Amino acid sequence: MSYVQEKFSFAYTNSSQKEQPCYHLGYGVDDNYMRCLATSITSFCANNPKRNLIFHIITAGLHTQNREKLKELAENLHTTIYLYTIDTAKLLTLPSFAHLPLATYFRFLFPLILPQEKYIYYLDADIVCLRDATNLFSINLEKPYLVAAVPDLPWMNKKRNTALSLENHTYFNAGLLIINVPAWNDFKVMDKVLSILHADPKRYRYLDQDALNVLLTQKIYYLPSIYNTIDYHHSAVDKIVLLHFAAHPKPWTVAWNIHIDKEDFAYDIYHKYEQMTPWKNSPLEYPKNYKDMKVYSKVLRKKGYWKESLIWYWHYLLKKIAK
Repeated sequence: MSYVQEKFSFAYTNSSQKEQPCYHLGYGVDDNYMRCLATSITSFCANNPKRNLIFHIITAGLHTQNREKLKELAENLHTTIYLYTIDTAKLLTLPSFAHLPLATYFRFLFPLILPQEKYIYYLDADIVCLRDATNLFSINLEKPYLVAAVPDLPWMNKKRNTALSLENHTYFNAGLLIINVPAWNDFKVMDKVLSILHADPKRYRYLDQDALNVLLTQKIYYLPSIYNTIDYHHSAVDKIVLLHFAAHPKPWTVAWNIHIDKEDFAYDIYHKYEQMTPWKNSPLEYPKNYKDMKVYSKVLRKKGYWKESLIWYWHYLLKKIAK
C-alpha cells in the first residue's frame, strides 16, 4: 500500500558532505509544528556541521507558505530535505486526541517509505540538539533489537506499565527512535501496532507509544537519557545531547515566558535556534486546543493573573464541551 501522494526534494548538500556517510532523520508533523520542526533541524545542523544529515518529513495538507520556507531552510543550512505528503484517509479510523493528532502515526511510515536504509532516526519535532551527536549516530542495533530508545520518566514508567499490564519492561518514550529498518519491516511493526490500537483504542492513552511498548518488549535497546532528556531539572545539563520539550507549555507559546524563569537553563534555548530559521520573529502562539487552554489558564493562575486565568478556563470548558 502506498501512502505517499507527493514528494518534494530540497537538496542543497555541498560536495564535501556528499562524500560522508548519510544519516537519515525523520519527522512526522502537520502545519502546527512547522516552526519547531525547522528549529530542530537547525539545531542538528548547527551542532553537527561535519555530518551529512538528510532530513525526511512526512506531512499532510501542508500550507504552501510552509513548504516554501522549508525550501529556504534547506538552502540556508546547505542540507537536504525530502518532504512527503501522504493520504491521511488511510489513517482516519485510528484514534487521536487534541494533544496527540493523527500526525503522531506518521513515524510508522518511514520504514515503508525508506526500506533501502539500514537506520532511520525518528525525532519528535519538539526536540532540540544541543551538542555533537556522534555517539548517537554510531550506535549499531543487532538482533533482537528493532529500535533504540530512552526510558521514560520513572513515574510514567510505573503508570503505563500498570495500565498496560507490562511486567519486566521499561517503558520508553517514543520521541526518539533509532529504527532498524529491515528488522522493523520484517516484524511488520506498523500492521501489528494498528491492529493493537483498533482492538482496544481506549486502553492506549498514549496511542502509538503505548502500542509500541506493548509490541516491542524485549526488543528495545535502551539509551542514556542524554539522548531524550525531558526532566532537565534532574539532569547534568552540560551532558544533554537532545533536549525534548515534551511537557506543556511549549517554548513557542505565550505561556512559556510566563511559566519559566529567565534564569532557567532552558529559557532561551529553543529561541536561539528558531532565530536561525525562516520562522524567526514569529509571534508566540496562543492556545488552539482545549488541552493547551487548560495549561495556559493554570500558568496564569500560578503567576497571579486571576482574571486572565478565569477567562482562559472558560474558553477551555467551552472548547472541551464542543469537541
